[in-house]
Amino acid sequence: MTNLLLQVVLSFVGTIGFSIIFNVPRKELLLCGAAGASGWLVYQIIINAAPGAAVAATLFASMTTTYISRILSFVRKMPSTVYMIPAVIPLVPGAGIYYTMFHAVMGDNSESLLWGIETLRTAGLISVGLLIILSLPRQLFSIGSKNHK
Repeated sequence: MTNLLLQVVLSFVGTIGFSIIFNVPRKELLLCGAAGASGWLVYQIIINAAPGAAVAATLFASMTTTYISRILSFVRKMPSTVYMIPAVIPLVPGAGIYYTMFHAVMGDNSESLLWGIETLRTAGLISVGLLIILSLPRQLFSIGSKNHK
């Protein structure tokens, strides 16, 4: 439990760091961090419940960050990409990219290929999760507003 809490806090901080790099307005930094931390929390909960479920964990985590980003964009009157791009950073397969290149440079083509396929699969799942939520009608994110019809 302590490890999970530490990981969520670090993903919150990391997301804020990338938000600063991406020039997100200061007043939105904590919300970006919350979106990134929530995605990582969903990922870790699924991985801890079913250790072989990395595919589902990545998909649902990216859907969570996108859903939260769309809600925040409606509430805060900002583009959803302000929250969404930094929020998916904790899910990006950086280690997979590193090991793909490492094995390629070392001449171990079969290991490089295995890492590369896994990395592309993870990146593809992040994209699919984004697309699923982005394809939902805008009205689903405006529930409770005066303009909701």
